[in-house]
Amino acid sequence: MNNYKDSEGKAFSQSSQESQSIEWKWSWQDEYLKWLCGYANTDGGSIYIGVNDDGYIVGVKDSKHLLEGLPNKINDKLGVLASVKVFTGRQGDNIRYGNTVPQNISSKLINQYACGLISLDRMEETDRRYRTLAILEKENPLCIAHDDTMDYIEITVPRYPFAISCDGKYYKRSGSVLHELNGFELQNFLLERARLTWDAVPMPDTSANDLSKEALAAFRKKAVVKKRMTEAEASAPDDVLLHDLKLYDRNHLVRAALLMFHPDPEQYVTGAYIKIAYFAPAGAYGQNKVDDIIYSDDVHGPLMTQVDKAIDLIYTKYLKALISYDGLQRVETFLWPKEGFREVLLNSVNHKAYETGIPIQIRVYDDKITIWNDGQWPDKIDVAKVYERHPSIPHNPKMADVFYRSGEIESWGSGFDKIKMECDQADAPYPVINANPKGGVELVCNACDLYMKLLKYGRYYDTYPKEEQTEALRDTSGEIILDTNSENILTEMVGKENPLSETEEESIDRMMDILSRKLSEKEKVKMLPIVDYLKRHDTIEAQTIRKITGKSKTTVFRYLQRLVDLDVLVKEGGSVSTIYRRK
Repeated sequence: MNNYKDSEGKAFSQSSQESQSIEWKWSWQDEYLKWLCGYANTDGGSIYIGVNDDGYIVGVKDSKHLLEGLPNKINDKLGVLASVKVFTGRQGDNIRYGNTVPQNISSKLINQYACGLISLDRMEETDRRYRTLAILEKENPLCIAHDDTMDYIEITVPRYPFAISCDGKYYKRSGSVLHELNGFELQNFLLERARLTWDAVPMPDTSANDLSKEALAAFRKKAVVKKRMTEAEASAPDDVLLHDLKLYDRNHLVRAALLMFHPDPEQYVTGAYIKIAYFAPAGAYGQNKVDDIIYSDDVHGPLMTQVDKAIDLIYTKYLKALISYDGLQRVETFLWPKEGFREVLLNSVNHKAYETGIPIQIRVYDDKITIWNDGQWPDKIDVAKVYERHPSIPHNPKMADVFYRSGEIESWGSGFDKIKMECDQADAPYPVINANPKGGVELVCNACDLYMKLLKYGRYYDTYPKEEQTEALRDTSGEIILDTNSENILTEMVGKENPLSETEEESIDRMMDILSRKLSEKEKVKMLPIVDYLKRHDTIEAQTIRKITGKSKTTVFRYLQRLVDLDVLVKEGGSVSTIYRRK
């Protein structure tokens, strides 16, 4: 790294690359005011004048004049105070690489020219580089002082807490690119710099009379049940309640109030609804057909009730609970835990960028459910660490506060903690998060292992021969999606058939239904080995029961008689060769 001195003789060192906060320019152009505007509106930054793209000093003409004139020009045009300094180096100095310039950089024609290694007066006109070098010397002259030194200028502006414009336009830096702000992006930027949020903007000619009584009543009920408000606080008149929720700006309701409680928020905000669709497996209607929609619904209305309606619709019409038995206890299993998905949906509703006008989109498949919203994943939260402690950064803080006061969500960024807890309880995989840096966040909720077993094998999946289980549970594309048990044995469902016939399954269903309703809890425990046997065999003998239960002959015949009386078994054969058949 080389050391240089500024106009006051102070040492300076520099070895940075061009980035979001650094630009190198051969000479000053007034259009660079836009770049300084972009720095002021992003994270601040510096432009170096008299340095080429590879970091070689090329000098500036009349550095003293620029040192005196640029601060005034920048202040007059942008209204910002910039730090302008002059530094001195020598031809061949490189402020990016120092003394270790890569050979592929130093060998470039433009860099050999910058270092003084080649020039027109030392090159034959027949040299193929002559014409290019002639253009370089004409358009990009080197500025070398009489003492063989070269000056270059550093212009630095900090990040400003308010919006900075250049000729009435606003710019930001995105990586190394200057980006002009327009539309809702500009609107959000101006709101942010004014310390406001999109959902806090007042809407003229609106009042509590415009809002849905049903939605307000739903809020009041939830807030009291969750003990976020007292009965007295929740029973206050609508105007008082809305003021308490900070949903008024002077005499006007803010956007959050209309989204949360207006009977038709789409009058004010396009796309404020939820789209749901059920998709056939890829290729179900031909090799070239992907993601065919079987049926779909749109959920409209105030967001306070929209979430409940969407969850009820998904878990009644789109997702069916599959039945299994834990012993003789009937168990219902959904593709993914309901309360976990409620939290996922609430997360999408609160973080969605409503200003884009694009609705939340939920896709339901036979082995997964996905949810997408046109929001921006917060830069301060690492996707890979979302299940660790992290701050709460809602895109719509006023809406999030209403959901919090209703008891629908928790504060302090604990939403993913709840999702994790629900997944752990249901033995379901955590959602896969796909966050697009340019906007849009998708969460993929893959089916839990038990659901996939029930889907493929039926409720008596445990009757399937263990030796026919292979290595992996895969989705329709062949990708492994679930680890099925604590022994790390993965079960492959694709291509296997249910080992039970339809008649056998109906018979077992009948038996399980009768026993789960009519046996006492003590009887269920005693009968369990017999029931497990009857799930795999359609007949049983007294001797078999004595072996699997260890009970006396008298007790076994009492068990058998009980099952006959319940119309679960029918006795066949004589006294010597008696068997009992499952009806």
